[in-house]
Amino acid sequence: MPSRYRLAEHPDFTETLSREDLAVLVERGSLGRGEICEDVESGRSHTVGELTQGRVGGSSGGSRIGRPSYVEIRADGVRSEEFDDDEVTDEEGEEQEEEDGFLYTSSGERILYHGNPSWLSYSKALFLAVLLAVSGALAVPFGLRYAALGFLCSSSVVLCVGIARFSRDYFVTEDRVEVLWGLIGRSSKEVRIRDIRSIDVREGWITGLLGLGSVDFSSSANAGIEVAFDHVRKAHRIKELVRRLQRMNDGDDD
Repeated sequence: MPSRYRLAEHPDFTETLSREDLAVLVERGSLGRGEICEDVESGRSHTVGELTQGRVGGSSGGSRIGRPSYVEIRADGVRSEEFDDDEVTDEEGEEQEEEDGFLYTSSGERILYHGNPSWLSYSKALFLAVLLAVSGALAVPFGLRYAALGFLCSSSVVLCVGIARFSRDYFVTEDRVEVLWGLIGRSSKEVRIRDIRSIDVREGWITGLLGLGSVDFSSSANAGIEVAFDHVRKAHRIKELVRRLQRMNDGDDD
C-alpha cells in the first residue's frame, strides 16, 4: 500500500495525501518544496521536495485535490493571507520576489523568519525625540523658528533610529540563521542550522516586560556566540523555530 502523508501546518488539507497528490499541489503552486509533511505509518518527517522529486511536471491533471487559498505560517505563529512586503532584498542586494507564496533567497532557500531590532530597543532615543517635540511645542510663544528647530531635531532623531533599525536584518531559512548589517556596504554572518550547538535567549526584567529578547546562536566549531538576534520580539518562538528545524534535519539524516 502506498505511503500516506499529513501536512500538519496546513489546516486546508485535513485528509492524508499520496506522493502523487503532493506533486500536483507543488505543480499548481499550492505547496512549496520546503513544506514539512509526516508519514502516517512511520511518523517520520520529510520535506515535500524529497517526496515529489522527479514527479512534478509529470503528474496527471485529474487529482482529487483542489487548490486551496494560500495561508502563510509566520515564524511567530501568526497566520496571515500574505506577506506584508511583496519582495525582499538578499545579501547581494538582489530583490527576490515571491515564489509559490513564499519568499526565497537567491540560493533558493525559503525564508521562515525575517526581522529587525524592535523600535522599543531604542527607547532612550525615542524618549529624547519626544522631549524635543514637546520643547518645540512649548517654544511656539517665543517664535516659530524655535518651535521649528525643536521639531526638526525630534524628526532627525527618529530618522536616525529608523536608519539604525533597518540597517540590521535577521533571517532564519531552512538551512541557516544569518544577520546582515550596514547601509551601503552590507556585511553578514551566518551559521548552518545543523551546526548550531546552543541557543541562548536573554531577556532583562524591563525588556522582558516589553516582550523583547536577544537570541544567541553558537556552533560546535566556536566557543563564542556566532550569530546574535538582538532586541527582537518573541525571542523564544525564534528559538523553537530553529530547534524544530534541527529536529527535522536530524530525522532526515537517520
